[in-house]
Amino acid sequence: MKIIESYTLNTQTVIFLVWIQNIQNIHGSNSPWVTWWAYEGIAGPQHWGYLNPDWVLCQSGKFQSPINIEPRWLLYDPKLRRMSLDLPTTVNGTFKNAGNNLIFTLDTTVLYNGNFSDGPLLYTYKLSQVHIHIGQNNSHGSEHRIDGKSFAAEIHFVCYNVNLFKSLPEARAMPYGVAILAVFVEITQSSENNNQALSILFDKASSIPQQNQETRVHDFNLKALIPETNYYVTYEGSFTHPGCQETVTWVIINRPIFIRASQIDRIRFLQKRQIDSQMTLLEGNIRPLMPLNNRVVRTNINYHRTVGLCDMKRTSFYEGCCD
Repeated sequence: MKIIESYTLNTQTVIFLVWIQNIQNIHGSNSPWVTWWAYEGIAGPQHWGYLNPDWVLCQSGKFQSPINIEPRWLLYDPKLRRMSLDLPTTVNGTFKNAGNNLIFTLDTTVLYNGNFSDGPLLYTYKLSQVHIHIGQNNSHGSEHRIDGKSFAAEIHFVCYNVNLFKSLPEARAMPYGVAILAVFVEITQSSENNNQALSILFDKASSIPQQNQETRVHDFNLKALIPETNYYVTYEGSFTHPGCQETVTWVIINRPIFIRASQIDRIRFLQKRQIDSQMTLLEGNIRPLMPLNNRVVRTNINYHRTVGLCDMKRTSFYEGCCD
């Protein structure tokens, strides 16, 4: 008996995938069309793996990010040391509206832009870029979630393994090549809690409303974007944009920074690309949650001894035993 399989893809999606396949057959991974990706629609995350042969991990990878961090399954690891964040007082760089992302790239001509080490990291990682992720609204603005809870925004400090590689492009495809420090952003009504460094960066974004526009940033206090805490969660994952390389050690800081809602709202109206003579807006650059696939998510937070660090409360825990 012949079994007829049922698919949920609509006609438009099927035509798009066939079109992409034809492009790949003609141009391979060098096709100019494979850069046309988005966070929604037929070029959205569910189709990234079809846009470029080099992005197959977006579709079939088992160590993908972001994930939902469930506090009850966190593994307390007493061997996780305090992170060493060796950052200069100020940095210079270029802030770019890349269409799908807002990227602050530190000047490569500077010998020292800051190094991250220790904690779960076996190598020293040099800070290269800062990415800003927001959602269509403040209740769903972070890529990672904590016990299903989303934050207003999420900042990624993207670093490459400076002991083994010379640049981020070289390191991103190699094992242990990249570390990303993630900081959550919450909404505040108080001017006292408002993070001044993030406010400066968001104000700069207003000057680059269209895709591929960029502006210089001088004497920026990047260190102020990282909360003062020694506690974090870590796991092995991937980039959250194409090509989803599974070379990232994630370190998620266990304390947020704060920003006013009006400042995030302005970011959503940045223009990202022109389609059929109409400009689409940034609005959100959030990849959907990916399966954990039995990965271990570790933390240096000892819930037996620490109280009130955050809202990540555990109802169960793992405990090592010995005779």
